[in-house]
Amino acid sequence: MGTRNHPALPNQPYFVTAATRDRLPIFRNRQAAELMLTELVRLRDELGFALLAYAVMPDHIHLIIVPSTTEGLSRIMQSVKGGFARLWNKELGCQGSIWQPRYYESAVRTEAQLTRWLDYTNRNPIQAGLAASPEEYPYCSSGGRLETDIEAYLSGSWTGRAEARPSEG
Repeated sequence: MGTRNHPALPNQPYFVTAATRDRLPIFRNRQAAELMLTELVRLRDELGFALLAYAVMPDHIHLIIVPSTTEGLSRIMQSVKGGFARLWNKELGCQGSIWQPRYYESAVRTEAQLTRWLDYTNRNPIQAGLAASPEEYPYCSSGGRLETDIEAYLSGSWTGRAEARPSEG
């Protein structure tokens, strides 16, 4: 089976979905979901991509990301999937694949399309019966602790970083 070429346009938003191997609900485990968020922050800082939205679902993730001028979408997704797999396997003391080999991406070409993908990403936990509202789901951009780069991106002031929201409590 050949590899699929993924786009590599800098400063182009992409809606991305990556599913776990055999659709195993790895992210039902709170520790796994938190580890995914931690890895997203680390990789965003390391690779310089903008994270416009995210949803960590039980058996897949949705991301809306903007690759930097130096790192393409393929490299980012390889790092996201591979980085999490290494950390989670180490945590469990095991080895093996965690993700399906491929991922789905769609280039976001208009602001209306971006709005639709943002809504889809944040409403996915509601559609799956995981929360009554996006703000109630701790592993998506509407309710999670991880700030996104959406406002900076839309205003043209994106610097490639965002900070974690302070924990409440």
